[in-house]
Amino acid sequence: GAAEPAREPLRIGALPTVAGSVLPEALVELRRVRADLDIRIRTDPNAVLLSALAAGALDVVLGRMAEPSRMVGLSFELLYAETLILVVRPGHPLAGRSVSVADALEHPLVVATSGTVPRHATEALFERHGLRLPVGLIETLDLAVARGVVRRSDAVWITTERAARDDLADGVVRRLDVPTAGTVEPVGVLRRSADASSAAVEDFVTILRDIPVDGTWQDFPHG
Repeated sequence: GAAEPAREPLRIGALPTVAGSVLPEALVELRRVRADLDIRIRTDPNAVLLSALAAGALDVVLGRMAEPSRMVGLSFELLYAETLILVVRPGHPLAGRSVSVADALEHPLVVATSGTVPRHATEALFERHGLRLPVGLIETLDLAVARGVVRRSDAVWITTERAARDDLADGVVRRLDVPTAGTVEPVGVLRRSADASSAAVEDFVTILRDIPVDGTWQDFPHG
């Protein structure tokens, strides 16, 4: 008999911070409704993901808005907005007390890599307090690396709310009581404007829209 036609995978791009939080929950639900769908995940900085999406190498991206030149031919649908937080290991000298941004400078910092939106927001946060990021930073978008460093040292991790959500819930890290007003960033779904989305993309986006604001599926029907 004739060979079965090759199945087209769903190619999803996601920011590292989203890939470790919202994306796994969405994939579990997508697998429930489309058990035969092959899925390929790619994590990269936002600029790289948008370039791949525009070039047709990705079908959909979970990312952030960019400057107008990078958004040509792309559409953005807001899913949620999140702020930066500062997290440390349990038992850290700053844990459990009211502290300032300046207090974080007494310890090593783990921050997003240069050129990313979280890094820009981090720099802006320090500038608003009349401060600058020090030398000796650990720069990474890898959540496992950041988590590992923080758990094993007195480093302070400056990251987005959802990136550390599961670790906070499990008690692996603790959130510092530091105001971070002005660091709100939108996260959403990006697609090519001119292309009709496949049924798989539409199912995936529908699932993303149904994720509650707190990012849990407790009230979502699993069937």
